[in-house]
Amino acid sequence: MSRLLPSESLCWRRLYTDACLFYAVSEVSDLVQDDAAATEAVAFLDRAIIIAGAPGRLDSIHQLIKDIQDNLTLKPLRAYSGHKQSLIQMYHSSAFFLSIPCIHPPPNAFGREWSQKPFVLQRHGYVQGWKALSSWASIDYLRSVAGPGRLVPVEVGKDYRTEEWTQRLMSWDCFLQSLDFPEHSAQPQNEVLYLAQHNLFMQFPALEGDIGIPEYVYACPDPPSCYPAYKPPGNTDGLIINAWLGPRGTISPAHTDPFFNCYAQVVGRKTVWLAPPDVSDLMYPFGTSTSDPADKSCNPAANITEPSMCNTSRVDVFPDSPEVEKVSRDAFPDFWKWVPQKAMCTTLAPGDVLFFPPGWWHAMRSEETSFSVSMWF
Repeated sequence: MSRLLPSESLCWRRLYTDACLFYAVSEVSDLVQDDAAATEAVAFLDRAIIIAGAPGRLDSIHQLIKDIQDNLTLKPLRAYSGHKQSLIQMYHSSAFFLSIPCIHPPPNAFGREWSQKPFVLQRHGYVQGWKALSSWASIDYLRSVAGPGRLVPVEVGKDYRTEEWTQRLMSWDCFLQSLDFPEHSAQPQNEVLYLAQHNLFMQFPALEGDIGIPEYVYACPDPPSCYPAYKPPGNTDGLIINAWLGPRGTISPAHTDPFFNCYAQVVGRKTVWLAPPDVSDLMYPFGTSTSDPADKSCNPAANITEPSMCNTSRVDVFPDSPEVEKVSRDAFPDFWKWVPQKAMCTTLAPGDVLFFPPGWWHAMRSEETSFSVSMWF
């Protein structure tokens, strides 16, 4: 099947958006107070944003959602019992010794020197002034900003490389409740839910006022010497902002991205592992070890027809036990022999900002319920 041209893709996205709009309006146009129909209408409007991006209709959809929500009753979550989410005992491998540098570079030095290497700005001034540092830790606040009846896309499963991993649209309220109220959650106890790499600010624009954009993302750095193919994002702003929200134990396995990344930690702690692009041949990425499609066809990270996941490593850089690390060392000997001495690791706290260039391998693990913002530029 041939690919759609950009103009054809836009037409289909607009068609889907308008269909969702017409359905939502039909659900509530003749109703005075019907919460079930109104909730379904809001859900369809969220689908237009999440699935199609609501081209040319975003402002209208936001206004319609607000108009519908004004006639809805915001039902409270079950009372909080005081029981915290059960903590997962994490094994910390001693194989990585280097720490990501913590610096305070002057702005005029960023493009010349520091754009070529990772660094952490601890309790950075830009983030310290964010309202998000205090407000995003509150489930009540996050619910009130979105309003009732909202949907969000979530990943289901601890690690997207596993066969059991999947994605679904689910209620924002239920997702928030699963983070801190597992004993009352309707979700299965063995499910790990993760809102990952989602433009939550397009969907809930009020959240955008809680953050600021560090000046580094406008520095227009040159392509790094280790990643000469770098090009900034192709959108109007040359900037992609995503949110990452999940419980302790959520993991992003080692992978690479084609952009500079300014990563702000807002709530909770998150451990970050980094390795330079020159270790790529040692990372055992998907799609390079065998030509037999049968070995990979069931794995969601091994997209054979569109090999966009070849930027993901098969190595668990965060083994959760000595036994798991031993299995990994046996399966991926070159990684364990050469990569650890080049890798860096640190744990980000609320208010910390991590910067790293394109092409760097990176993995992340939430040490507790964590809310982060990534800015690709």
